[in-house]
Amino acid sequence: MTLTVDPNSHANSLVVTRQFDDIDACAQAIKQLKITGTQLTSGQFVGRVNFADLGSLKFTDVTYNQAVRIKGLKNPQLLGFTLPLQGDQTQVLSHGCSIKKHDLFGFDPTRENDITTGKDAHVVLANVDLTVFQSLAEQMGYHDLGQKVLRQNSLHFHPASFRHLRAYYQQISQMLIAQPSLLMESQAQSHIVENFLPLLIDTLGAGIRQKKPIIKTLRRYPIVKKAEEIAQSYIDKPLTLKQLCDALETSSSALAYGFQDIFRLSPMAYIKIQRLNGARRALKNADPDTTMVMQLAHEWGFWSPGHFARDYKEMFGELPSETLRR
Repeated sequence: MTLTVDPNSHANSLVVTRQFDDIDACAQAIKQLKITGTQLTSGQFVGRVNFADLGSLKFTDVTYNQAVRIKGLKNPQLLGFTLPLQGDQTQVLSHGCSIKKHDLFGFDPTRENDITTGKDAHVVLANVDLTVFQSLAEQMGYHDLGQKVLRQNSLHFHPASFRHLRAYYQQISQMLIAQPSLLMESQAQSHIVENFLPLLIDTLGAGIRQKKPIIKTLRRYPIVKKAEEIAQSYIDKPLTLKQLCDALETSSSALAYGFQDIFRLSPMAYIKIQRLNGARRALKNADPDTTMVMQLAHEWGFWSPGHFARDYKEMFGELPSETLRR
């Protein structure tokens, strides 16, 4: 992991760039959220987080190479408006809703994060102080941007009305990546805050009045979410597909289609990957002088040393013993 902080940092502003080879460290770097990331595809994780704190407005630009499942809490004092920049070739789901390039999502402060992305995701998150947003919206005459709208958590926009806001997100992303020092200049900060927030509110207002279709939840998302909850209760015990289907009162085919829609994985493959990620976190936090690899593996439902080591290395690119010794 590398850390760069602009040396001209002001007391009330900060621009930070970090690169990661660890998904947990990457998730922890997104300070506005208390999230956990689960790596869904095999291979070395590579991620980058660029962050600019402009006071009442904060931007976080995030890229990573693996498919990822993100869960966790939000700061209820901040509204987060997230935009996918990589285009529609990489799947992005929020609470089972398919997010496209003309969508904003994640702005219900009362709802936890529940995001799944495919490989090579690139998203930008704009966090706005809740009271600042509400006050400015009222001043601009948008009295309908209240809790009813925010609780939708995602909105789809007409491309023409969304074009300027998307371009602004892209510009901020480019500055964070290529010219972060510009964001440390007080004149640039004032310009961004004074222009971005009205543009965001105008775009939201236009989207609501256009009455674009609500982004619908994928039909099988509720059963997949329930399956995840059941799997968590079996974390250290064997769990068969039949047991899972019996508990859910559904067929194996329906469950398989649901997991394929959400995660691009079979139910049992997803459960194994969740357990491998859990074992990895346990190994990273353990004392290598007093901990045996299989001691922790047993706690996550792995009983064969050979199979565990093979699956672990295939998933993360290193042996569990190497993780323990880090």
